[in-house]
Amino acid sequence: MKLFCHNSKPLLRIYEGKLIIFFGILLLLSSCAIERKKKWLEEAKYTIDLDDINETSIPVSSIFKNVRTIVLETNEECLIGRIHEAQVFENYIYILDAFISKRLFVFDTEGKFVKKIGGLGRGPGEYIRVRDFTLDTENRFIFLQDQGTRIHKYYLDGTFSKSFTIEIPRYNNNYIQYHNDRLYVSVISWEPTKDDYMLVEADPDNGKIISQSLPIELNKEWAKPHFTGHSFFISRISSPKFTNLFMNYIMSLDNAIMPYIELKSKNLVTSQDLKEFPDGQSLQEMIPSSFQKIWDIHSYVENNDFIIFNFRIGLYVYKKLVYNKRTEGVKIVDYLSNDLMYRKNEENQLGRIVFSNSKGAYEVLPSSMIEKLQESIRRNEVVPDLDKKDELLKLNKESNPIIFFYEFK
Repeated sequence: MKLFCHNSKPLLRIYEGKLIIFFGILLLLSSCAIERKKKWLEEAKYTIDLDDINETSIPVSSIFKNVRTIVLETNEECLIGRIHEAQVFENYIYILDAFISKRLFVFDTEGKFVKKIGGLGRGPGEYIRVRDFTLDTENRFIFLQDQGTRIHKYYLDGTFSKSFTIEIPRYNNNYIQYHNDRLYVSVISWEPTKDDYMLVEADPDNGKIISQSLPIELNKEWAKPHFTGHSFFISRISSPKFTNLFMNYIMSLDNAIMPYIELKSKNLVTSQDLKEFPDGQSLQEMIPSSFQKIWDIHSYVENNDFIIFNFRIGLYVYKKLVYNKRTEGVKIVDYLSNDLMYRKNEENQLGRIVFSNSKGAYEVLPSSMIEKLQESIRRNEVVPDLDKKDELLKLNKESNPIIFFYEFK
């Protein structure tokens, strides 16, 4: 008995034809997906060109109308080493010191200490090391991210609700953001591949994964666990914004994740640039002095008229971008000269913005800079009506950091 047809060539031709059709369909689907992604990225609301626009400074008073001083109470219950993240809701300021005090503190907007959220330990409502936090202002909850995968949930009054874990194979969690009944988690893989993603949506009640988004190729395939000390959620109000160290885009987390701002420049980082970085334990060790590309968007501020953010060129050059929404004008400056606080504002710059909302922006002056500010007050270098001038002179290097609130015009 014959096991094969005496002439298998027609069958082979049919088989080969089906393979050609199959791979043709795969190629077509792949091309369609690439085209859809290209069109999706082209839907950014704003496109900002960073080339050939540079000034030394612009005055703070061109954006803000006044500045209010918030002297944070200092006692043994609320010692802050460094303010890593801050959020303001209603009449309270939530302040995270992630690495020194390792606590989330609550002050009122006059600077009076109110309470700490949770505490160090391994029991219910306790944490080992808080990396980030986010507020659910609608349902009045606080989420603390502990040791990467563990999430602790509290009511706004500080009462503990529950803990749960967001675990994804091969991934560590970095930063969190609540929005529209979703807990968004910035993730990074310890075994990176080109198919990795940067963002996870989870159920804020139990940590169950809902979806994964933003392919790592948008970050030029960079997936190493190196950070700059600030969250990738660069704006945390109404429609939060997300970016990563080497992205050309700022994404909006609205009803859908969409490109909000596209940055254009011949000086943007490329995947090839990153491949040429040497190995190292930190970005300072990895980034060569010859690297002079644009990266690391942070300190984001936005209102109806302006978008403002910081970015870096190379390792040590910092620039500020000011985009006028009404005129579409762009200014890139070395700093914002602080004429709302100093007489000779060319020598005094606006510092690190840790939070902003529709009313204004919150700047932090670290404790190490208090003596310098006091010296400026004694030398009459500040404006005559500087808020709480006498109270500022009573502080010392052991005092908590100072917050300045700049109100939009």
